[in-house]
Amino acid sequence: GNAVVGREALAKGVNVLLGPGVDIARNPLNGRNFEYAGEDPFLAGQAAAGIIQGIQSQHVIATVKHYALNDQETNRMTDSSDASERTIQEIDLPAFQAAVKAGVGAVMCSYNRINSVYACQDPTMLHGVLDNQFGFSGFVMSDYGANHSTVASANSGMDMEMPGGASNTPEYYGSALQTAVQSGQVSTATLNDMLGRILYPTFRLGPL
Repeated sequence: GNAVVGREALAKGVNVLLGPGVDIARNPLNGRNFEYAGEDPFLAGQAAAGIIQGIQSQHVIATVKHYALNDQETNRMTDSSDASERTIQEIDLPAFQAAVKAGVGAVMCSYNRINSVYACQDPTMLHGVLDNQFGFSGFVMSDYGANHSTVASANSGMDMEMPGGASNTPEYYGSALQTAVQSGQVSTATLNDMLGRILYPTFRLGPL
C-alpha cells in the first residue's frame, strides 16, 4: 500500500516526496494534525517507518517533517516551542528517530523556534541530535521560507534551502552561500559535507 505513494510520485517525475509528517498531536487546534501521525510517539514512528520504506522502495526519497516540535500553526513563523530536554527526547523525537532508523533520505526542518532558536539553524537539534544521536546520513532541507540565515544554518547542519518569501526563490543560499564560503564564514569542508549529504541518498535510493 505505501509503495503506491512512491510509485505515483515516480510516475509524475517526483524524485523527492515531502512526507511523512510525524509531529506529535499535542495541541488539538494545530491546523496540521490531520497530516501527522497522531499523539503516540511510538505509533507515529512505526507508521512513518512503513510509509518511508514504501515510498523509497520505488526509488523516491521520502522526507520526514517538520523537524521539530512543530505543534501549532498559529504564529508559525515566529512561535517558539519551549520544552524540557526530557519532554523533547521522550515525546517529540522518537518518531523522527524511527524515521532515521528506517533509512529516510531527507529531513525538513520547521518554521518554529525550539527554545528560542530557529529549527533550521539549531546546532543542538541538527548536528547534535539528528547527526550524532540518531546517525542520520541524508540531507536537511528547510520548509518553504523557514530559513533565516546563511552562515548559522549552514554551520548548524542545514543542507538545502527551499524557496520562500515574495520572490519564491532561495534567499540565503545560492550567491549568499558562495560569498560566505569565499569569506571563510562557512568552510569548504562544511560545503562539501552539505553537497555529500544531498548526493548520498540520491545515489543510495536511486531516484535519478
